[in-house]
Amino acid sequence: MSTVKTALVIGAGPAGMEAAVKIGGAGYRVILADRADSLGGTLRQLCSSFPRWEDPADLIAYKTEQINKCPLITIKTKTTVVAAEKNGNGYLVTLGSDGLTSEIQADAVIIATGFELFDASVYGEYGYGSFDNVVNSLEFEALLKEWQENQGKTASPGTVAFFKCVGSRDRAKGLPYCSRICCMYTAKQAGLVKELFPDSKCYVFYMDYRAAGREYEEFVRSVIEQRHVRYVRGRPAKVLPEDGRLLIRAEDTLMGMPVEIAADMVVLAAAIVPGPGTRQIARLFQIKSDEYGFIDYNRNEPAKAGDRVFFAGACGFAVETLGAIQQGAAAAAEVIALFNQPNGEEKNA
Repeated sequence: MSTVKTALVIGAGPAGMEAAVKIGGAGYRVILADRADSLGGTLRQLCSSFPRWEDPADLIAYKTEQINKCPLITIKTKTTVVAAEKNGNGYLVTLGSDGLTSEIQADAVIIATGFELFDASVYGEYGYGSFDNVVNSLEFEALLKEWQENQGKTASPGTVAFFKCVGSRDRAKGLPYCSRICCMYTAKQAGLVKELFPDSKCYVFYMDYRAAGREYEEFVRSVIEQRHVRYVRGRPAKVLPEDGRLLIRAEDTLMGMPVEIAADMVVLAAAIVPGPGTRQIARLFQIKSDEYGFIDYNRNEPAKAGDRVFFAGACGFAVETLGAIQQGAAAAAEVIALFNQPNGEEKNA
C-alpha cells in the first residue's frame, strides 16, 4: 500500500487551484474536487481584474496547465462532498458525482468553496427580479464579456448606474459587514463600460469607497479622472420604470440635494456571502462557522479550521483574487508542514 499522503481540496477556484499546485509540487497526492464542470470557480465568470486590468482566463489557463503537469493531482469535477468521518489520522470522505458515490481517505483537507451573492431581490425598491435591465454584479460580468467579445458590433448600453453596498453594511435588510471587494470591482466594471463604449455615461452611487490595497486608490482615481465615471455620494431610494428606462431617485449627500438620473441599466453590487455548500461542509468536518456562514479561523493559526482541516479564499470571507491565491498557498504550506512531520502527526496534537 502506498504511503504517500493525500490532501483533499474542496473547491477549484483560485485558492483551491493554488493549494493543489503547491501540495502536488511538494510530492504529495491531491484530489481537487469541485461541483462545477470545469476549474476556475467564480474567476471563470469575470471579464477583467483589478487593479491591473488583467484577463482572468489567462490565470485560469496558467494554473490549469500547472495542475495538468503534476501527475499527483487528480481532478474531480461535477463532484460534491456527501459525507465525512474521522478515520485514524485523517478523514474517510464520500464524494458524489452523477448519482454515484466513492470513498477516499484524506490525510488533510483544504476547504476553498468560494462565495456567492446576496439575493438582491430583498431590495424591492431597486427592481431586481422585476426589471430585466436591473442585474447583479456577476450577471453584469457576463454582459461585459459578451460586449468585449463583440466589440464594435454591439450598441452602447447608454447610461449605466451602479449601486454599491446592496446588502452590505445594512442591518435593516442585509448584513452589517462590508463585503470588501465591491468598491474595487464596481470601479472596474464602470471603467470597462467606458473603455468599450466611450460615449456611454456611468454613475456610481456610494456611501463611501474603500480602496485599501496596493494600487487600489490609484485604480479608482484613474477610473474617475481618466475614464470619466461620475461618483455620486448617496444611497438610491427608488428605481422606477419610465418610458423604457429606469428613473433613479437619490440624494447627493455631498451637494445636499436630491438627484434624479434616467438610466438604461442598473447594476447592483450585492453583498458577498459564503458559497453553496459551505455550511454543510463545515458540519461534515465539525468545524466552526460564524453567524453568517463563513468558516471561522483559529486565533493562533488563521489558515486552520479544525483537526487536519484548513481553508482558503472567500469561504472564510470576501477576498480579491490575489488574496485568494495567497491564502491557498498558505493553507497548502500548513498541509505540507503537517505531512512532513514524523508519521504525519500534528505538533501539539
